[in-house]
Formats: sequence, C-alpha cells, structure tokens
Amino acid sequence: MDKKKIEEIQAKLLEINEVITKLDPAIRGVAFEMLAPYYIGDNTKPRETGSGGPPRKDTSSGEMVNTNDLSSFIESSGHGKPNENLMMLVAWLYSQYGSYPIQSKEIEDLSDTSGLVIPSRPDNTKRYAKEKGKNLFTQQGKGWKLTVSGEIFLKNKYNVKKGSKPLPKE
Repeated sequence: MDKKKIEEIQAKLLEINEVITKLDPAIRGVAFEMLAPYYIGDNTKPRETGSGGPPRKDTSSGEMVNTNDLSSFIESSGHGKPNENLMMLVAWLYSQYGSYPIQSKEIEDLSDTSGLVIPSRPDNTKRYAKEKGKNLFTQQGKGWKLTVSGEIFLKNKYNVKKGSKPLPKE
C-alpha cells in the first residue's frame, strides 16, 4: 500500500472514531463493524459471525452478504408471499448444507425462528413447485430434496452457492 492510501484510511478511521466515541461502550464494536464499509468501501471485509457458508452478493445493492446469518440473508433477499418465503428458507439451507432431503418440520422451525410466514403445508408447496415446467423438488422419504433444476433456480434467484457444512445432529 502506498503512503497516500494509508493516510486516507487513517483519516476515515478517525472520522469513524469520532462517531463511535459518542456511543455506549457496549455497542462500539458492533457500530464500527457497521460503519467501516460505508467509510472505507470494499477494502474491508466484515468479520464473519459464524463458520462456513459462503458470502453472497445482495442482488439489490451488489454488496456481499454473509449467508451464515439467517437474518442478514432474509434482509438482503427481502420477503414476500408465503411460498416465496419458503423458497428463501430452502435457499439458505442449501447455502449452508447443500442438497439433502429437507423435512417440513425443519422449514417450520426456521420460519418460527425468523418470523417469516410460510404456507401451512410446506410439503405441498414443495410438491408442486416448478420453474419453466420442471419440478424443483423430489420426495425422498419424509423429506423433499432439490432437483438439479431446483438447485439452478436457487443459484439464479438467490445467488447462493452449494454449502458443504455437515448436517446438524438432532
């Protein structure tokens, strides 16, 4: 880095410091994490709060969003109709664990945690979910697994990558 660039960053950090010193000490760290990208831009990467999960681009602003955090994923994707909310939750699970048979109970628990409204019968929504005439899910046991068309749909619509975390033990 050249000396001029370092001086620019130092000046911006001092500006942030002026704002943060007025805040309660308990929230200064979080405030810095929030303000740094606005002052410094893409040169800083916010600290990840969890492990794994690829960052993804927010389709509305072009910024990277950490898919580890369900709430930030929902904020970046927006929410709408119950069936769209269900697909968003499936996209988040896909970004974490890849393609596996997702049970309705798991989606319902995520819905309760996140506060999103989903259809009363998520299994039926997955049964009839289609894009360009192709099924997005196939039933496996009591769960519904994404088809190749389903994976492509999620990648295109929510800009997620297939996750590789091991499935959580129940």
